[in-house]
Order: sequence, then C-alpha cells, then structure tokens
Amino acid sequence: MPSSNQNPGQAYAERAMQPDDAVGGTISIPRVREARDLVYSGTMPVPASPGTGDPAAARPRNRRGTRRAISPFNMILILLGVAVVSVLYISNVLAVGRLLIQNNTLEVKHRQLLNDQELLRAQISRLESLERVEKVATEQLGLKPPTQPPVWLEVDPERVQDVQHALDQHQSNR
Repeated sequence: MPSSNQNPGQAYAERAMQPDDAVGGTISIPRVREARDLVYSGTMPVPASPGTGDPAAARPRNRRGTRRAISPFNMILILLGVAVVSVLYISNVLAVGRLLIQNNTLEVKHRQLLNDQELLRAQISRLESLERVEKVATEQLGLKPPTQPPVWLEVDPERVQDVQHALDQHQSNR
C-alpha cells in the first residue's frame, strides 16, 4: 500500500512491481505475453543473459522498420522520366536525319544550278563572238563590210555654238 506522503509516480511504480494477483481490480493480465505485445515505443527491461534459461528473459527486441530503397511511386516517376527522355532523344535523331536529307537535296540542287550557270555563260560567249555576229549580219540582215576605212570627222566649235543657239530659239518659240 502506498503511503500518503508518497509521490503518485512512485505509487504507480510500486503497484506495477507487485505480482498480478496482488493488484486488485477487474482486469486480468495473462502471464504469457505474445511477441507482438512486446513491440512498443517505450522502454523495456534489460533482458537477462542468454545462458540463464529463463524464457521471459529471452524476449525478442523491437525490430527496426524496414524501409524500401525506392518506393513504387518513385520507380514509376523514374520510368516515366526515362520514357520521356528516350522519346525526346529518338525524335531528335529523326529530326537530324530529316535535316541531313534536306541538306543533301539542297546541295545537289545547288550543284545543278552552278552547272546550268556555267552552261549559260558558255552559250553567251558563243553567241556574242565576233564571227557569229558578222555571219548573222551578212546572211540575215544583208549587211556588208565597209569597203573604205572609216574617216574621222572634224567639227568646227563655232558651228556647234551656232547650232545650239538655233535649237534654243526654236524651243523658245514653241
């Protein structure tokens, strides 16, 4: 029995140390406890050494909770990320392939245009040659080469001024 000057915590501790029969009450606690009852977050008494043979002393310790290395949600997120990255990589490879094909066709077209340009330059050179122009002038236009060499004309500067003065008067009369 606890004394009246005793602390309530001490009284409860003494009561817990008494055998179950001495504790009065309507609740009966079985002597043999299951292993699942021993797992709790409180403090346990120190177990006796394993060689004593006392079955109560060989109680199992609390097991530590096992934690998964990677949760299923994280695994799904990782797989989804890998799928997205692989799809982006494959689409990038396909786009590069299309660009290479387009680049190749443009290079072929550029070479063809350069060849056409060279052919046109050669055709221009052939058409503007002096022999061809002379042949066309004599055969198609009926022109003949001059029999006399060209003569240089000399113009009197006074005569040029008289002509200019006459043109100015004619334009002012209009």
